[in-house]
Amino acid sequence: MAVYTYGAEVSFATFDTWSNGISSDENVTMNNCLTDAVPTNSNPTQASEIHNRNWFYGTLQVSSNGFVDISATGYSVSDSTGTVIKNVDLDTSNLTLTADETAAYPDTFVRWRRGGSGGDQIQTAEVLTLTTSNETSTTIFYAEFT
Repeated sequence: MAVYTYGAEVSFATFDTWSNGISSDENVTMNNCLTDAVPTNSNPTQASEIHNRNWFYGTLQVSSNGFVDISATGYSVSDSTGTVIKNVDLDTSNLTLTADETAAYPDTFVRWRRGGSGGDQIQTAEVLTLTTSNETSTTIFYAEFT
């Protein structure tokens, strides 16, 4: 997964990279940036809340007939067929992607790939747990079912 980490300085112009609440570099506010942060954040917000934190951003792609469950602290989506995932504070919560073979039956899960359907294999286990220290440069996670 891609991880955006701020060091000593926080640049508001980078928020649209990892935040669902910001779509351009105009009218950027901390409240909008953290509007749907995982875990949940409350106003008022301040730059120190993102300083030295690791923020997940990436895309989940799922092959035909497949389904993936997405979870993190305070966040859960069942049976996704693909989506953009942003605003997950990996210093507070891991992000877990679970290939749902029950929902995909009769298809079965084969593997996780990085970069899309032709990408390198990450693993064959159904549960992929993303942390601050693994897959930090991967922006596309592909769940392959057959």
